[in-house]
Amino acid sequence: MFAKRVFIVVVALLMILGLSCKEKETGIKGRLILQTGQSGDVRNSRVRLFVSSDLTGNPVKEVASDATGVDQTKSEFEFTEVVEGYYYILAWKDLNGSGVVDNNDIVGVHGGTYRPGYGGTQVTVTKGKMTDVGDIIMLIYKELILTTRYVWEPTFQQQLAFYYKFNDDCNVTSWKLKDPTGYEVTDADQNGAKVANTEYRSPANTSYWWTWTGGAPVGTYVITITGTWSGNNFTIADTFNVTH
Repeated sequence: MFAKRVFIVVVALLMILGLSCKEKETGIKGRLILQTGQSGDVRNSRVRLFVSSDLTGNPVKEVASDATGVDQTKSEFEFTEVVEGYYYILAWKDLNGSGVVDNNDIVGVHGGTYRPGYGGTQVTVTKGKMTDVGDIIMLIYKELILTTRYVWEPTFQQQLAFYYKFNDDCNVTSWKLKDPTGYEVTDADQNGAKVANTEYRSPANTSYWWTWTGGAPVGTYVITITGTWSGNNFTIADTFNVTH
């Protein structure tokens, strides 16, 4: 009887020692919060872990945030089995299924406000610790989109006019056109305030067209526009192919 009791005590001690020596989970947890005044559903968002501060390359890990919460403005997430090191977190609701962050998606980064190439604040992951990064503030991402088209002069089909518009109000400070030969011209008449979804023409005077000796070349053209939008400077370009 005495020997049996000793055995039971020894087994119990071994179990306790085993539990105490078990390695704790290494990972990251946090919560997505939709910024006050914004509308949308952050549940079931993609949350990605990157090693690069500009969010380039493939993510180290990707999880979906909680999809079952009652409050659509909040959603928890958790990464497990993370190797200790330094990371950046991108949280993103791909609303149009494009596979890239673009206009009207809901997006956020840890410790900052998302913009292309910016990963926010670095997160340090320590072995054996579940690092709590707190709240990641999610906002509706706004992207300035340039749409262009060209029109051949109707009579001889040798001259061109170019039309363009933006999806939001902005101010243009430089408008440049590069033709398939590499020749580049500037149209200063395009400078000034532009109204969202309003189409503008270059040349501005509808009596004129862009002309080339021997006719406009077919091939790849590039329109590059710089200016200011929502208080920030921008440079945006559109490449298109001109054919007859």
